[in-house]
Amino acid sequence: RGVYSTTASRALLQAPVYFLPPILISMGPLKKYLTKVPAAAVPITTYLVLVSFGVGLPATVAIFPQISEISANDVDPKFQHLKNPDTGKPYEVYYYNKGL
Repeated sequence: RGVYSTTASRALLQAPVYFLPPILISMGPLKKYLTKVPAAAVPITTYLVLVSFGVGLPATVAIFPQISEISANDVDPKFQHLKNPDTGKPYEVYYYNKGL
């Protein structure tokens, strides 16, 4: 489950970068400006990509909870039978931090 959420967050992070710059460049004033001054295309595109990352990163981080839990049956076999040193009982649930 941790791998799935990491993969999903990485994929969602890229969405604004793929879609926002082309949409904004092909619309209205930017399109007109870039046809008059083609040398400005690279700096403007770079700026829009950076802004897209700035928009996408907080949204992607917020989609998934900071701390999640996973059943002992769903972890790697070497962790499934670990015991709590205080009680001697096996762990039933593990908690993991997303690691920001």
